[in-house]
Amino acid sequence: RFWKLAESNNNEVVQLLDARLADCLQRCFRLSAPIYEPEDVAWFLAGHAREALLQVGHSSPKALADIAQALTRMLGVGLSGEKGKHFFQSTLVQTLFYGLFSAWVLWVRKGKRGAFSWRDTTELLHLPMLRVLFHEMTRPTDLFTKSLQKRLDLAEAILNRVDTTEFFHRFLEDEAVEYFYEPFLEAFDPELRKELGVWYTPREVVTYIVERVDRSLREDLGIKKGLADKDVVILDPCCGTGTFLVAVLRRIAKTLAEAGDETTVAAHVAKAASTRVFGFEILPAPFVVAHLQVGLYLNELGIAEPNRSAIYLTNSLTGWDIPQDGGKEKQIKIQELQQERTRANKIKRKTKILVILGNPPYNAFAGVQPDEELESVTVYKEDLVKRWKIKKFNLDDLYVRFFRLAER
Repeated sequence: RFWKLAESNNNEVVQLLDARLADCLQRCFRLSAPIYEPEDVAWFLAGHAREALLQVGHSSPKALADIAQALTRMLGVGLSGEKGKHFFQSTLVQTLFYGLFSAWVLWVRKGKRGAFSWRDTTELLHLPMLRVLFHEMTRPTDLFTKSLQKRLDLAEAILNRVDTTEFFHRFLEDEAVEYFYEPFLEAFDPELRKELGVWYTPREVVTYIVERVDRSLREDLGIKKGLADKDVVILDPCCGTGTFLVAVLRRIAKTLAEAGDETTVAAHVAKAASTRVFGFEILPAPFVVAHLQVGLYLNELGIAEPNRSAIYLTNSLTGWDIPQDGGKEKQIKIQELQQERTRANKIKRKTKILVILGNPPYNAFAGVQPDEELESVTVYKEDLVKRWKIKKFNLDDLYVRFFRLAER
């Protein structure tokens, strides 16, 4: 009922509802009952993240300037206009709360005792890029007021209420990690979810696609080991929470085991995950979950401290061509973000990718479109007019751009 009323354009009504809802949520969060369903944890975190998003929206543009510039250059997107501004602010908050969640998962998996604290997050995070973003966003500035840090305190309290045994039983056994992000984004930012086409792919579909690609490699290209061949490079350009990537790694492990290489399966799969099974993702929240999911699968194989998975925070639809001005790109002030972009661009420009699979988003999102992305499907539009005399069409859907990426 709150959300329906909030759809009105009356700012006073919206502010009143936000305040009433915040009070209502705080009362709920003070309860001491244990939490164990992954979907419930996602919903609680989303409630605090939504309040944090309001705080970011009220912060000064100056406080956001450095991070905005860094993300703009890193992701190759424009953050102008209301949609661009919203995308940027939502990205910041997702980074904050999924960084917190990721650190908590690692804290639990390491068998830490006592109460978890969000202030230990930067020490627990393995990804330098994620660690530095969390640090930049939580240091004492006018961006994060005491009221915003209170949101982190409340989120911390929620995580400390989780029955970890029951939670991880569901999180791992039921593969809820694959779908953890969807309920979070639905509760946190349903508009952005719709615009970016964030919908999970049923595991049956994922399994079929991976198996079909593996068979095609064997039967059509004569690659006997299929996806397990060390020279086959795979990319999911919109990897989301990493469902396809894990399915590929499972197929590689199965092939190696069937070939009698059981003693070296874990080492080979771990090497593939860090050197030739690539994932690109533009949103930090699913990016974090993808790293978590691959890491947890490698733990399952017996790799206690795996190397960083080859999953990168980047815009898959840009950066494939070297800039015309002598190959120079504007540098990013935050070193860790610069390194993330450099590594992603090296894959785009130098790696011989053989397999592209995944499930692209299905929507024409207009908030963060650079010229390079818009021009990617120009050849399709020209063909429609010149060859088939079709003048009315819409080829600006994101899935068409990803199809063009795969074709190129």
